[in-house]
Amino acid sequence: MTLYEITDDYMRLLDLMQDPDMDPDVIADTMEAIQGELEVKADSYVTVIKSLESDNDGDKKEIDRLTARVQNRQNNIARLKDSLRAAMEATGKTKLPTEHYKLSIAKNGGLAPLEITGEVPAEYCKVEPDNSKIRAALNAGKLDFARFGERGTHLAIR
Repeated sequence: MTLYEITDDYMRLLDLMQDPDMDPDVIADTMEAIQGELEVKADSYVTVIKSLESDNDGDKKEIDRLTARVQNRQNNIARLKDSLRAAMEATGKTKLPTEHYKLSIAKNGGLAPLEITGEVPAEYCKVEPDNSKIRAALNAGKLDFARFGERGTHLAIR
């Protein structure tokens, strides 16, 4: 019997209880039978719920383990790339063809890093320095409180 059927039985029992001619012993027997079915069904539901919660806990631990594993690999990749880039820069090679890959040292894209070297006037500030406004002013001329820094490099593998 499903939980929905047990619920329907309870609703019918409530209707029977409204009938003044209904034998109280029949109502008591019916209530006892339905109550037993509900307890068994509820116990089964809770068993499934606990099993699902346990599975979730195990999956969360597996996610944490895999996340740590991915982070470890990303750190290893970054170290290997940095070592290879440093070796190429130390030997003056900006391009290095291999049997399977073409390596090159390339400038990082995006905006050049700003190095604020003095106090920033209020007109170039929001709550913090307005980097967009400073960049625009640096592109248009020279400022005495900021300059463009050198972009870093990265290893491109194609």
